[in-house]
Amino acid sequence: MAKHAHTKLEIVFFIYLWSIDPEAVKIAMSCFALFAYEADIRFGFDEAAVLTILPNYNIYMELSTASTTLVTTGRNALQKKILSLLRRIEYATPGNKQAWYDTFVSQQHLAKFLAVYPKRVDDLGSAGSTASSPSVSASETSGFVGGGYAKFGKRRAGVHSSEHDIEDVFHEWANMTGFLCALGSVWLPIKNRPGQHGIPADTRRTSMEPVSSDLHYCPVTQFVGDCLKYLVCQNEKFGVQIQRHIQDLLGHELNPLCYPILFDQIKIQVDKFFDANGQVICSEQNTQFIDNVIVIMRSVFEMKAQQAAQNSLEGPTTTTGSSNTLVVPGNNTGSSASVVGGSSSDPNSSSAAGSGRGGPQQVNENPLANVIILEQLVLNIVRYARHLDTSVGAVTIRIRVCQLVESMMKRRDDLSFRQEIKFRNKLVEYLTDWIMGNSHQFNQVHALGQSAAGVGVGSGVNVTTSQLVVDQYQHLTRELDQASMEAVASLLHSLPLQPEESDRGDLMEAKSQLFLKYFTLFMNLLNDCGDDLNDDQSSLSEHHQANNERGTSNLISQTQQQQQQQQQQQSQLINQLQQKQQSLRNSTIVAMSNLLAANIESGLMRSIALGYHRDPQTRAAFMEVLTQILQQGTEFDTLAETVLADRFERLVELVTMIGDKGELPIAMALANVVSPQYMDELARVFVTIFDAKHLLHQLLLNMFAKEVEMADCYQTILRGNGLPTKIMSFCFKLYGSHYLYNLFAPILAKMFIADLRSYEVDPSRIEQHEQLDENRKNLRLLTHDVFQAIGESSSQFPLQLRILCSCLYQVVQQRFPQHPLQAVSTVIFLRFLNPALVLPHEFGIVDAEPLPRIKRGLTLVSKILQNIANNLIFTKEFHMRCFNDYLRSTFDAATNFVLSISEPINLTAIIPSDEHQPIENHVLDSAALSPTYPMSYISDANVLALHRLLWYHQEKIGDYLSSGRDHKAIGRRPFDKMATLLAYLGPPDHRPLDSQWISYDMTATKFEELMAKTQMHEREEFKSLKALNIFYQAGFSKQNNPVFYYIARRFKVNEMNCDLLIYHVLLTLKPFQA
Repeated sequence: MAKHAHTKLEIVFFIYLWSIDPEAVKIAMSCFALFAYEADIRFGFDEAAVLTILPNYNIYMELSTASTTLVTTGRNALQKKILSLLRRIEYATPGNKQAWYDTFVSQQHLAKFLAVYPKRVDDLGSAGSTASSPSVSASETSGFVGGGYAKFGKRRAGVHSSEHDIEDVFHEWANMTGFLCALGSVWLPIKNRPGQHGIPADTRRTSMEPVSSDLHYCPVTQFVGDCLKYLVCQNEKFGVQIQRHIQDLLGHELNPLCYPILFDQIKIQVDKFFDANGQVICSEQNTQFIDNVIVIMRSVFEMKAQQAAQNSLEGPTTTTGSSNTLVVPGNNTGSSASVVGGSSSDPNSSSAAGSGRGGPQQVNENPLANVIILEQLVLNIVRYARHLDTSVGAVTIRIRVCQLVESMMKRRDDLSFRQEIKFRNKLVEYLTDWIMGNSHQFNQVHALGQSAAGVGVGSGVNVTTSQLVVDQYQHLTRELDQASMEAVASLLHSLPLQPEESDRGDLMEAKSQLFLKYFTLFMNLLNDCGDDLNDDQSSLSEHHQANNERGTSNLISQTQQQQQQQQQQQSQLINQLQQKQQSLRNSTIVAMSNLLAANIESGLMRSIALGYHRDPQTRAAFMEVLTQILQQGTEFDTLAETVLADRFERLVELVTMIGDKGELPIAMALANVVSPQYMDELARVFVTIFDAKHLLHQLLLNMFAKEVEMADCYQTILRGNGLPTKIMSFCFKLYGSHYLYNLFAPILAKMFIADLRSYEVDPSRIEQHEQLDENRKNLRLLTHDVFQAIGESSSQFPLQLRILCSCLYQVVQQRFPQHPLQAVSTVIFLRFLNPALVLPHEFGIVDAEPLPRIKRGLTLVSKILQNIANNLIFTKEFHMRCFNDYLRSTFDAATNFVLSISEPINLTAIIPSDEHQPIENHVLDSAALSPTYPMSYISDANVLALHRLLWYHQEKIGDYLSSGRDHKAIGRRPFDKMATLLAYLGPPDHRPLDSQWISYDMTATKFEELMAKTQMHEREEFKSLKALNIFYQAGFSKQNNPVFYYIARRFKVNEMNCDLLIYHVLLTLKPFQA
């Protein structure tokens, strides 16, 4: 009963916050202290219990304190303060969720009424209260089912006839909309809100939900979508006001946790402005929506800086009363509040108490990082603006688009881009079209102005109007140049140019051409700035001189003071023009500097000639650009001949980069998103590069941690076919082949000599002339020899495999503390030793496949060894039970062997001292061995494979890093560096031939047959290619082997058919096939 009453009171207090009566609002704010007072009385000494019944303790206290300390007489300022506090509410309660939904239903009715006013005035009675404050009864708050609506009091008589009451309706709608924006986070799914630490389950779900309990439905989505639709409201009386309020509330008052919903809804609406073929659908309403949305998005991007500035100006909020102080309003609204239970003399006591309940209330997460559709949304907005006409309004929208892009780039570190380099390159391409791209449009407007002046001969109004149109358009085009250059300068910062992927020719040449295009445009703009400034100064001087000549007759009557005012006005105009032109010139210089600094290898040779240009202004501009580049600290190492190798080395270093907690951001992201068909290749690449960097242990720790985390029990570890298993298998193959040969080759040689022995112990499979006891003895002796050899080989166990076992031991011990040895033992025998023993010819231990009798013996030995590794005896196979005594006698020896190869290793003692890679966190510290770490090298094939894998998976890597739980700790810098490096390197040259043939499911024989059927060898194209001698045979070696020559420079990729060359190679090789 008390809990239900608590919820009802909370609903009432929240609903009163959007009342249009300031006194009622303040009373409701002060009443929130009642909840805190109750919680302190009931659980004053148990903070956890206080937060359980009142999770938003701090905010409620601040709301109550603000009702007495806020010194203002305006309703807008009061609502601003309330909304700023509501945005900080973290936890959903039955009361605040129900209050939000009730307000949402009322706001919908009022919005519909205002949109059609004054056509349906009679509907006002069911829309909600206006002049009177809302009142809620217990029966009314529960009187809606399935989206129903509870009335908030009855309207006074005569409300329809009063224009003042209609204005109150509008203000009440505005307050409701702001309330819904600020408190919208309480209706979001739990995963989108901060953690509910210490909060019971009933605060996460309310028992009074009037809508479906399915979390996929969120009324906040409907609310935001409805608000966006009112951005094009055409009501004669309230249309413009509604649009402005929606702009302000969505841009400034929306809860940051609702930003992903806002951007999603904007994208849904903007996508409707394009047809199925991607063509823009321009209309007046669509253009208005785009214009308003730009304002909202820009406000969202600039909110962080505005809030920081506002907080620095306002300072901390001073409060009165302690945590046990209750401010109770008197019966009279004008009477002063009385204080119950504590002193109000200490101005800081309440602040201290509020900060001590539940910790900080402000959400520190970055909601904009969850907006993953930003790139396509911004590109669609720019595309729409590009298709607008040449009117003044269209130019204004383009200016705002540029300002939006600039604001977005200022928040770049807070945003999540999927293909940032490609996205920014596309924006640069679009926005540079607006720079000096309106000269022909200006000529059209100027011609229209002249024609209008000609029609209106004798009418000064027509001439003046046309001239004003031309002057206004000219002024806007120059503003567009300024806005475009500022946006382009921010986009070009550290941006490698990336030509369209369709252009697969010479990448450096394509980049050089693109650089020349932009650099020439910027130089032309600089020259145009100087010409415009001279023209404007000349025109102003001529205008002033003409005025003086016309006013010669009135010189006597004109005072000297008036002449000075005219001169001051002229000098002010000239100064303004100079400042604007200088600002545009500075932005252009910055853009040119950023362009050249980020593309020094492709742009320096194209631009260096400007330093010797005959025009002094051109030379001066280029010297400014070079000066800025040097001041930025641009690295000129990219001009070296080894630049490509250096970039590949940086790519390897980036993939092997270790975080503060030992994580591998890029490597683990690639491991989680790689396609299954590339896993074998990725395992080979990872093991090779990490071992070459002496970081194999870090790779294994991360991979095994991922595997163990997903395992239900230790027996299933590394039993699947995932990337950790493939990495482990490649390590066994790469580092264990020599060890396996030395271990098993002598034993197998003896078996091959005594090949008449039989090892079959299954009575149902034994031959008639064989003796079961003799076979059991042979098998036991063979098993003893094998196991003894394994136990004595621990000192020869490869170092990299010791590292593997040690890493697996550490990771399993953290998850399954009782079974680390069993996990290592099972993996070593199951995945490493036994496969080589059963199939020795496939591991290169023997040349030929063993005879069936020997193969059967090796299989039975591997069964016994696996049971030894698992520390188990035979129970199901009756014919193997005779070996149980032997198994029990070997368990301790097996344990000692696994312990010896799993003990920690002092890597600092075996890695060369010139290696400076960090070895953090999981250092294998106790030194059982002191060998030197073997040298390892990274082949070009592995580096190129890494480049290809990163290139084709970079978008998925970005999504994974943005959505990962460690995104906040890791940040976006690793991914930004990777994307930049990949942009500099360009797309991979080609995929391996094997991957190409796999996609076609075609062997060399089938390919040759296909070519023969189509008679390719008879075609002139094939004959001409053959005559080039790209591939041919000439002479023989000393061993009498044919020598083949391939002259790579003779093959032109873009001019010749690759299939014909392959066919020619096959035909050339065919006569020499064995």
